[in-house]
Amino acid sequence: MTVRPPLEDDGARLRQRRTAGHVAAVCGTALLLLLHAALTVGNGPDVPVWQALLVLGLFVGADLPLLHLRFGHNRESFTVGELSLVLGLCLAPGSLLLLLAACGLVLFHLPRRQPVQKRSFNAASLVIGVGLALGTTRVVGLDLEGVLSVRSAVALVLAATVFTLWTGAAVARVISVAQGVGFLEVWRRGLLLRLLVAFGNTALGVLLVAVVQVNRAVLLVVPPLLGLLLMVYRSYLVTMQERDVWQQLEQAGRELNLLEERAVAEAVVTRAARLMNADRVDLVLDPDTVGAVPSVWSGDAEGLRSGGADRTPAEAEMVHTVALSGPQGRLGLLRVAFDGPVALTRRERHVLRTFCHSVGSSLQNVRLYEQMRRHAEAKAHEASHDGLTGLGNRTLLHDRAAAVLGDAAVPGSTALLIVDLDHFKEINDTLGHAAGDVFLREVGERIRGAVPHAEAVCRLGGDEYAVLLTGLDLVGAPAAADLVAAELLQVLAEPVVFDGLRLSVEGSVGVACHPQDAATFEELLQRADVALYQAKTSRGSFAHYRADRDDSSVHRLALAAELRGALTRDELVVHFQPQLDLASGTPIGAEALVRWQHPTRGLLQPAAFVSAVEHSGLIRDFTLDVLGKAVSECASWHRAGRPLSVAVNLSARNLLDRDLPSDVSRVLARAGLAPEHLVLEITETTMMSELDVVEEVLGRLRALGVQLSVDDFGTGYSSLAFLQRVQVNEVKVDRSFVRGLPDSASDRALVRATVQLAHSLGARAVAEGVEDAGQLHELAGLGCDSAQGYHLGRPVPAAQLRADLGIDAVAVDTRRLRAV
Repeated sequence: MTVRPPLEDDGARLRQRRTAGHVAAVCGTALLLLLHAALTVGNGPDVPVWQALLVLGLFVGADLPLLHLRFGHNRESFTVGELSLVLGLCLAPGSLLLLLAACGLVLFHLPRRQPVQKRSFNAASLVIGVGLALGTTRVVGLDLEGVLSVRSAVALVLAATVFTLWTGAAVARVISVAQGVGFLEVWRRGLLLRLLVAFGNTALGVLLVAVVQVNRAVLLVVPPLLGLLLMVYRSYLVTMQERDVWQQLEQAGRELNLLEERAVAEAVVTRAARLMNADRVDLVLDPDTVGAVPSVWSGDAEGLRSGGADRTPAEAEMVHTVALSGPQGRLGLLRVAFDGPVALTRRERHVLRTFCHSVGSSLQNVRLYEQMRRHAEAKAHEASHDGLTGLGNRTLLHDRAAAVLGDAAVPGSTALLIVDLDHFKEINDTLGHAAGDVFLREVGERIRGAVPHAEAVCRLGGDEYAVLLTGLDLVGAPAAADLVAAELLQVLAEPVVFDGLRLSVEGSVGVACHPQDAATFEELLQRADVALYQAKTSRGSFAHYRADRDDSSVHRLALAAELRGALTRDELVVHFQPQLDLASGTPIGAEALVRWQHPTRGLLQPAAFVSAVEHSGLIRDFTLDVLGKAVSECASWHRAGRPLSVAVNLSARNLLDRDLPSDVSRVLARAGLAPEHLVLEITETTMMSELDVVEEVLGRLRALGVQLSVDDFGTGYSSLAFLQRVQVNEVKVDRSFVRGLPDSASDRALVRATVQLAHSLGARAVAEGVEDAGQLHELAGLGCDSAQGYHLGRPVPAAQLRADLGIDAVAVDTRRLRAV
């Protein structure tokens, strides 16, 4: 943490001396100009006393602020100086104008409660500006006889422009020296507004001069007319300033729509510094876990700085602090700091509170997201690792292998070795589970130590392990894998010591390689299993897969052929599981679930054939068949006066099909169903690869009007980042979290966080797997929008659901669709 030095350090004193030097130079120059004007005032034309008094009055009000803008602790005022100057050049040309301007400015600044240095600088810089403007009119030529000529108008505009540039540059130079920042950086602040005010003042002044040149009597109505115009003019400028502030707040809202704490902190400190024109901003966030240290972010208009927020007592008087809070309580505080005393106006305090409200909402979303991410990571680790050995499990093996086999950039061959322990059951039965657990952990450590460069070492369950090797030479992969298998057998042959007993168990290893033995991971796993079976015929050995001894692929090929016939013979049927609104207890839709009415094996569940569909090239035809039946059935509900929605599951391969949006559009048009009544469900794992293609397909589906739902949410963490990029309409809480309700506090917290995150993203929260009234009551209390499960209704054929809904019957069967 970096501690800032006191304000009275050497650097600050040096800046103060330089600032004083610049002020002295400006005041000295102004005095010289006034001395010259006093000596030459008699050389100019005679000016009536009333005109001189009018000019004096104009310059008394020349520094009257139309609008204030603050840059850090320095405040810049936008005045009617150009207007007073233009009228003064018309009414009192020559050296008299300089003297009258000086007197008017002194009369204006004399009673003001400002440091003498500041008052002197303001008056002196304006006097120099008037002098430069006088010089400009003499160079260009100003003819005030008769009607105002084009040349005279140009002279007045150029004089006002020189005046504006000088006064703006003089103020910017002093501020840049005082703050130790670049001149151009300060000069550019408010430049557009400064030029706009100067243009308005000059245009109004030239217009009045043109009128006065025609008829001097108009001067009698100039004061009241000028006052009215200035009131309207000031109102316009204030309105523009307000609009700019609210546009910044709107932009801040977009910038804060992030889900990572550091990114939000950077946006907060940068935007707050710009919005409040602060010299520094500190964002102090309370920890979201007990015992953690608060995080401090410090920055200014240039961006995030490293270091903390330690301040001296003198600096503390220049700090404005606002507490940040969200729906769940205090989140931290925002400190807006200045290098000098600043009293925020009522409008600035309101803007700061409004900004802090947006910051609090954004930080609450970040905390919800972070809570979900940690829960998801913990669940993902639990789901992909073995609790006993700490090794990966079957899920991790599948994911690693699928990623490697699906990535064309990974060179070489991949080998899978499955290890099975011989006679382990005897040890477990004789010495008990404690000895068995010690033995399993020790074997896991030995296997991991024997193959440190393996892609994955996993325990598949019981006494079975798997080793995934990648990057093997295509030609020598089988031999290399067999060599590793032999080494594993040697490792397993070493006894394990338990309570002084030396336990020795042999093992068997089955080996299969990709692409030599299998094209997909499922095939690789199946063929390694076949090899293991072959190895166990002679215990303590290994075997490599041999196709001539494997008849297991015949069934899969036959199933794929049957599936083609099933599509042709229309053997696929769709069952529907109702979804109920938890607030009203009424059905709002149903999820379509495919079944296969096999001619000889009966009604088959998806687990029996979906994998074969995905690997047989039938996925598109399969999806369109299910989608067409689901959409057609939903359209029939609408025609019967029940405007329910229907949900259809998509696979990963569907989302990689760029023709999917066109196919969905045709299906909807053919059935006559509005797109908003179709919900397409995608799982988290479908969003892990080829995100560009997936985003394109989902974006086109959303443009079509179809609703998107994330299924099994919380069982992985890929969707947390994905939800930032693709807006979804619905988040489904996985049944594994619902199962623990209402007894499990951790599952209750996870469901609550999922519901809150869904609502913060503008999506509905839907719970799956509701099996009893206790779960249903708990979900309603946690704010879940709707639910489905056996307690509310089992999947039933379309005709049965129509009867339950009262479409084919006179009354709704409330026994099958339970209300909350």
